[in-house]
Amino acid sequence: MIHTAIGNGPMAGIASGTLVTVIVQSSSTTTSLMVPLAGTGLLSLQEIYPFTLGANIGTCITALLAATGITDNPIPGLEIATVHLLYNTLGVVIIYSIPVLRQMPILGAETLAAVATERKYLAFVYIGSVFFVIPVLLLSLSTLL
Repeated sequence: MIHTAIGNGPMAGIASGTLVTVIVQSSSTTTSLMVPLAGTGLLSLQEIYPFTLGANIGTCITALLAATGITDNPIPGLEIATVHLLYNTLGVVIIYSIPVLRQMPILGAETLAAVATERKYLAFVYIGSVFFVIPVLLLSLSTLL
């Protein structure tokens, strides 16, 4: 059933990721459920990638649903949720319309996985630098300017 939903091309993967995320209302849960399937080889990275992009769109729809629950002055919340949805949807359209951009995240993930398999400490260096060091440096730089 998963192969039918996800393995039927990128559009089916994006639609499946969007639908599942709208149902469970969490892109983290949706994506986390796919990681073991990719890790065991049941699904390929090329099949999981569109599903993950769909999960990002689905989480925007969840934000839009949450914005409809605002009773006092709902306009700003609906505007932000709509911009969030349009931004992510256009991002997916742009990424999938340019073949070079479509392959870059997959190539990056495969390269990082190969390097991390050989030298595990480099995975920690990558995570530490990308998620902690660089943001702190950029925030520090922005406060100085």
